[in-house]
Amino acid sequence: MLDALRRSYGTKELVDRADSYVSRFIYRPVSFYLTIPFVLAQCSANQVTVLRGTLALLSAVVVATGLRSMVVFGSSLYALCVLLDYVDGNLARLYRTASELGAFLEELADQVGPSLFPLAISIGLYFRPDRWLRLVSSVDPIWVLLLGALTSIAYCLGMMAFLYIRVMPIKATSQGSTAPRLSVPAGRPSPIRVLRTAFRLSITEGMYLTAVFGLALAGALDLMSIYLVARGIRNLAFLFSWGRRLRIRLSES
Repeated sequence: MLDALRRSYGTKELVDRADSYVSRFIYRPVSFYLTIPFVLAQCSANQVTVLRGTLALLSAVVVATGLRSMVVFGSSLYALCVLLDYVDGNLARLYRTASELGAFLEELADQVGPSLFPLAISIGLYFRPDRWLRLVSSVDPIWVLLLGALTSIAYCLGMMAFLYIRVMPIKATSQGSTAPRLSVPAGRPSPIRVLRTAFRLSITEGMYLTAVFGLALAGALDLMSIYLVARGIRNLAFLFSWGRRLRIRLSES
C-alpha cells in the first residue's frame, strides 16, 4: 500500500519541493503512513477533508476555553489537522477521484484553522495567561485578545487577495484575453534579492515546522502566546505578500 501511495505521488512531489522542503521530506512521508488507516476504512478524500475541517473547528473551540489540559488537547488536534491536509490529497491521487467538489471542500477546510485558531488562542489566553504571560504580568490581556483578532483578520484579508488573483485569470479567459503576469526581473539576482529570498525561505520553512511540531510543543510547555506571536508575523507576511501581488495585478490590468 505504501508503494502505491508513493507511486501516486507523481508530479505533486515537484510542487511540494517548490513549496517547502519540510513539507516534501517530513510531512509528506509521514502522511503516507497516516493515510493507511483511512484506506483500510475505505474513506474517500472528501470524507477526510470534511473531517479535517470539523476537527479544526473543534480544536479552536477547545483551545478557546483556556483550560490547561484542553489547550494541550486542542493544539495537538490542530497539529493532526495539518497532517490530514496531506492525507486527503494522497487519497484523491490514489483513487483518482480529484473533482471540483473536492477542491471546493478542501478550500473551505483550509480556511477554518488559520482564520479561527489565532483568535481562539487569544481568547484562551485572555481567560488564563500562559507561562510567558504570567512572567510579564504587565501585559494587559486585552492586548493579547487584540493580537489574536488582528492575526485572524490579517489571514482573512490575505486569503481574499489570494483568491481574487486566482479568479482573475478565469475572468480574463472568459473575455477572450490572457491574464496579466507578474514581471520577472531578468539577469543575475542582486544580493538584496538573494537575501530577501533566503529570508522568505526561512520564514516559510520555520512556519511549516511550527504548524505541527511548534504548535504541539507550545501547547505542552504552556507557551501558546509565543506561537500566537509567530503566527501573527506569518499572517502579516502573508497579507503583505498577496496584497503586493494584488496591487501589481490591478495596476497591469
